[in-house]
Amino acid sequence: MYPVRLGYDAAKNRIEKLICNGHHAEALLTSVFTLEKIIHRTLRQLLISAGFTSSSTKVLLSQLRGFSKQKEVWKCFDPRERSLAEVVASSHWQHINKAVEMRNKTVHGVRVYKLAEYQTQARLILLLLDDTVAAFQSVYGYDGWGDVSRRIKPKLHSDPKVDL
Repeated sequence: MYPVRLGYDAAKNRIEKLICNGHHAEALLTSVFTLEKIIHRTLRQLLISAGFTSSSTKVLLSQLRGFSKQKEVWKCFDPRERSLAEVVASSHWQHINKAVEMRNKTVHGVRVYKLAEYQTQARLILLLLDDTVAAFQSVYGYDGWGDVSRRIKPKLHSDPKVDL
């Protein structure tokens, strides 16, 4: 949809412009995409921080396509074994889940919603983007938007529990 290099503020401005110009369905799709991108990139950073190489991380994440799968495995890679809902305020999850469901049903042609519903959800996700970025920054020191670290040599087996 747009490159990360565009910048977080520019991405938010694009969503705002879609809403202001009456493209509410597109604004919802773009806002959910942006939220998922931030979550995906932060999960990638967590895997690299856990000791996986960048190439191994890429392979793992290719198997974890979709919001629900990433949400399921989050706890496995969080340093303190917190779920994604614990890191991002759990009160937001009802809105996030509804927006993701709306996006999926719209994209797959299952249902079309009223424009006002798209607009409401897009505005909610737009507000939650800032909260999500702030939560990731405070908890992990990474906002999900900046450059992801690279790891060439693995650090996974520094304290093995099996013979290597």
